[in-house]
Amino acid sequence: MSQFVSVRNVSRTFEGRGQGVTALSDVSLDIRPGEFVVLVGPSGCGKSTLLRSIAGLDLGFSGEILAGGQPVVGPNRSRGLVFQEARLLPWLTAGGNIAFGLRAGPEEKRARVGELLDLVGLAGFEDAYPHQLSGGMAQRVAIARALAPRPTILLMDEPFGALDAFTRIKLQDALRDIWRSQNVTTVFVTHDIDESLALGQRVVVMSARPGRISQVIEVDLPYPRDRVSEAFSRYRNSLMNSFGLH
Repeated sequence: MSQFVSVRNVSRTFEGRGQGVTALSDVSLDIRPGEFVVLVGPSGCGKSTLLRSIAGLDLGFSGEILAGGQPVVGPNRSRGLVFQEARLLPWLTAGGNIAFGLRAGPEEKRARVGELLDLVGLAGFEDAYPHQLSGGMAQRVAIARALAPRPTILLMDEPFGALDAFTRIKLQDALRDIWRSQNVTTVFVTHDIDESLALGQRVVVMSARPGRISQVIEVDLPYPRDRVSEAFSRYRNSLMNSFGLH
């Protein structure tokens, strides 16, 4: 199968206080069209740096990154991005945030917003302002906004990290269903082992600085994944061993 995202020998060093800090060291990774790949690792291992580089927000890397066969030279509407915080514009409604930046006429925008609110489980909340939404609802709006221009790649940087455990699991399940229905290639960053196994077709394990890929795990479990099953536990134990956690 052809590769849709290709990271080739990417390194990234940040200069500061007279010495460089290497965030990524010779990272190579191929991602297939429609695949859900999770980058997991401890804080400071370079996983968010890698995601930002794929997004085109950080171009200070050496090596090459291709998306859809084209070199990444900056941000592009074909790559949607969701951050840890929803980052909604407070003066716009949920519908206004989703429609913001959409290149379409009023009727088309309205239809697209309605379609996306249905998709993320927020039908009827089009006129709600960010301060009227819970954290989980705001993040659903952020996901809808990222999907609005119909990107082929969805990049997510610890999008559920600030949410309580119950809301987090609900949104993981919602995201899984969204990904399957939209068939959008998804790269998801987390430091949560269970989250990586609940979502990823492949889990890419990154080592502590300088960030390298130490292991790639194919998660051969059907969706939705049973988090208390023996098979899930085996994957969890394997990942914990990778990080020296017992």
